[in-house]
Amino acid sequence: MDILVVEDDDFKFEEIESLIKSFSDKFHIKRYGNVFDTVRYLNNSTPDKIILDMSLPSHPAKPGEGTPVSMPSGGIEVILELRYLKKISLPIIVLTQFSHVEVEHEYCTMPEAERKIKELYRMDNIIIQAYEKGSQAWKDATIDFLRD
Repeated sequence: MDILVVEDDDFKFEEIESLIKSFSDKFHIKRYGNVFDTVRYLNNSTPDKIILDMSLPSHPAKPGEGTPVSMPSGGIEVILELRYLKKISLPIIVLTQFSHVEVEHEYCTMPEAERKIKELYRMDNIIIQAYEKGSQAWKDATIDFLRD
């Protein structure tokens, strides 16, 4: 099974990757850390499941050009691309460190954001889960997500 992990934070990615590998060795993990590379990948490939960060830089860092700033709605850009590509049935878990998520220029609590994304973008297979270092909740939610 192909799992796309869209995460720009190396430490957070390592925790996610470790969790996936401890759960099963049957997953092939592909990682991108910005919106541009993720969209390019999704235009040519379709993973089985996606683990998505919400705050992502728009493009990869290039030597001598500084580090791109994360966009609070970078994950929404990925979701919009999935909708455009008619890949709305893909299961997605959003693991975010922020208590509020920007949807259509409005900051919403995680439950509100999940409901709005489902309604506005017809993404019925999306879960939004708080990620906290050392927390068991995000791990349990991710394992449940991988199980389904």
